[in-house]
Amino acid sequence: MKLESLIEEAGTLSTPPKPSPKGIPKQRLPSWIRHIFLCFFLPFIYLELACETLARFFITPPYKQKGQCKRRGNCCYYILLPDIKGIVGKIIYFWNTEIFGFYPRFDQPMNHEGKSLHVMGCRYLGKDGSCQKYFFRPKVCRSWPVIRSFGQPRVLKGCGYHAEIRKSYAKKYSNLRVLHNNDDT
Repeated sequence: MKLESLIEEAGTLSTPPKPSPKGIPKQRLPSWIRHIFLCFFLPFIYLELACETLARFFITPPYKQKGQCKRRGNCCYYILLPDIKGIVGKIIYFWNTEIFGFYPRFDQPMNHEGKSLHVMGCRYLGKDGSCQKYFFRPKVCRSWPVIRSFGQPRVLKGCGYHAEIRKSYAKKYSNLRVLHNNDDT
């Protein structure tokens, strides 16, 4: 199955997607160790988000975020993380699976837009579509949907969010797409 079809499926489902073929694997690290790491690194996550906010003050993104989360949780079933080779990649993979609580939905990484990506799910998603570890959620969750200063925004269809081009950019660059959610129009 191609990643593009999985993303399309995630945007259209009204119920959670099918579970991972192997289920959700157990975490090896005890929860008290995970919490120590999360408490230690949480200020650094806030610092990085503050720096991104400051950078947006100087370099305004061409798009602005509109809408609000519908709390379906489908974005939590298809978290795309880069497949990094070598020891650094193994450390990052361990961090994402053991500390943040992501689990691989497929055995092998998938290719999307020329990049090799792990398709991960979050083990802390509640039955009502809300995060059970909201305070300690990782940066990838805190900064969703992705509205970049350069490049196209990343918004999952049907999530409630959409990206709208700023008027100042629409006049300059008439070739930029306006992204709308079919559910919000």
